[in-house]
Formats: sequence, structure tokens, C-alpha cells
Amino acid sequence: MSAKKLSAIGLALILALGLGFLADTAHAKKPRWEWKTGTLAPKGIGYANQVRDILLPEIENATDGDVVLKVYWGGIMGDDEQHIQKMRMGQLHAAGLSGQGTFMMAGDMAVLGLPFLFESWQEIDYLKERMMDRFDAIVAKHGFKLLLWLDQDFDQIYSTRDPITSVEDFAKARFVTWFGPLEGRLLQRFGTSPIPMGVAEIPSGLRSGVSDAMIAPSIWVVGTQLYSTFRFVNPMNIRYVPAFCVSTVAAWDVLPQAYQNNIRRDRLEWSNRFTKDSRVEGDKSLAAMIRYGVNEVNSTPEQIEQIKLQALPIWEELAGKLYPADLLEEIKAHLADYR
Repeated sequence: MSAKKLSAIGLALILALGLGFLADTAHAKKPRWEWKTGTLAPKGIGYANQVRDILLPEIENATDGDVVLKVYWGGIMGDDEQHIQKMRMGQLHAAGLSGQGTFMMAGDMAVLGLPFLFESWQEIDYLKERMMDRFDAIVAKHGFKLLLWLDQDFDQIYSTRDPITSVEDFAKARFVTWFGPLEGRLLQRFGTSPIPMGVAEIPSGLRSGVSDAMIAPSIWVVGTQLYSTFRFVNPMNIRYVPAFCVSTVAAWDVLPQAYQNNIRRDRLEWSNRFTKDSRVEGDKSLAAMIRYGVNEVNSTPEQIEQIKLQALPIWEELAGKLYPADLLEEIKAHLADYR
């Protein structure tokens, strides 16, 4: 597949990071509320069509057409951090946040990104059904209302110089860290000296050789065209990352109770329909990069076990600091029941 064609695919797929939540729609009656919403997602491409076909009609139905969702696409209102700030100031009513933005919005959410916490999508869906109320309360504590819990991806390990399959390989690489304190601490446990960068700086940093490795979702790598820079990908599911669509508490509270009940009742079903397709797109992104020429390398079972031995102590090290210890214990208990 040509670089030009893969680039076009990447532009479509990058919407999974931004998870654009809104679009202009025509209503048969005049809406009572207009929610101004920010997203990194470009309008009318890839997942924006899925949002249009699944989420927007359902939200309209749930509110009897009384809520119109006005989008500021493609980062017009800034990045995730600026979207969060503008919601706090009342300049935006809602946002579709990437994984990075989700963790930035509420630091407690980092618990969902612990290394090797989940083994499959089915475990994540099981946890959503049982802990949505708990995460509702966490988001509310930070001044927002959780509308939808979507996925960023099971992220992979990418490198421009040497394959990374063992603990020793981690220590030799110059990793970017862009995802907050959890990621930085994890990379340090592997013996690296991670290089902090803003998300906009990462492509130039990798291409110039300032850094040579990172943990990232396949859709983002394709969307930024970094598949032409990376030489190796290890598809190990080293971490799961969620992506949340949220509104301000103020915007939510003016809705009639019946509308709130409708959204709470149906949002899990909306999420399941959305993620069923978005997970397929993530797999397609990874496969497209490999066809293009990024070399897939895999850790042996012994190497994975050594990586886990280095990584797993971070769960307890950060409990009570980055996230509540009882939140981690509740998640572990549900996963034990599932397994």
C-alpha cells in the first residue's frame, strides 16, 4: 500500500483519539439547549460518520429533540487540555476526550491504564456494566458528567531504531512520555529515562532522533503518518486506554429528569455499538502499517513474564496516590469474578 493511500486511511482513523462527539443536525422543532462541544476530530471523516449514524440520533431521541449538539471540530477550540479548561470556564458544554484528555480530566482514571490490567475487550465490557456508577461519581467529583465510556485502544510499543521485546530492550531506547505520571513511572521501572513531550511535539521529536520509541494506539500512529518513521511494532497489549465523552455538570443538570434517565439507561448500549466498530478499525490500522512495511516483532512468553514482573508492582505503588486504593481493589475483584 502506498504512503499516500495509507495516509488517507490514517486521517480517517485518527478520529478514535479525538472521539468527536457532535455534529450539526437538522431538527424538526427548535431545540431548547445548544451544547457547544470541542473535539480533536476532523469533520465528516471516518468515525465522525459513525458518531453521526449512532450517537447523534440516539441523543436526539433521548431528549425528544430538545438538545442540539454544536461541534467545534478538528481542535478549533484547542487540544484536550484546553477543552477541559473551557468547560470549567463555561465556554464549552461538552467534549469528546482522547485517552490523554480522559486521564487529564480526572487523575483517578489512570487506574484503567495500569499495565496488563485487562486481558481482553470482553473484560472491559464486563467492568463497564458493573462499575459505570462508580466512574460516574469520579467524573462528577471533577466537575463533569460521564456521557459515554469508549475506547482509545490496547496500545502497542513502537520504535524507530531497534525492536523492543524485552526489559533490556526498553532500557536501551529513548522513550517519549506523553500520557501523564503513570506512563512516566512505568517507563522508569523498565530502566529508561523517558523524555516528556507534548502530543504535538512527538512526530518531530521522533523524526529528528530526539526520541526513538513510544507506547501509542495504532490509529494515532497511522493518523500522524508516523508509520513511515517507525521500523518496529510490538503488538503486546501492554495497556488499555479509555476515551470519555463528558459534559459539564451545569449543562447536564438543566435537563429534565426524564431525559437524564433516558441517557443513563441507554448509554451502555450506545457505547457497545460504537466500540464494536472502533475496535475493528484499530485492528485495521495495525494491519495496514504492517503491510506498509513496519516490522512486527513479538515478545516470547518468557520475555512477557519478565516485563510483567517489572511492571506489575506499579499497581500497588500508585494506589492511594494516583488513584484510590479501594478503586483498584474493586476492579481487581470484578476481574477475578470474570476470570
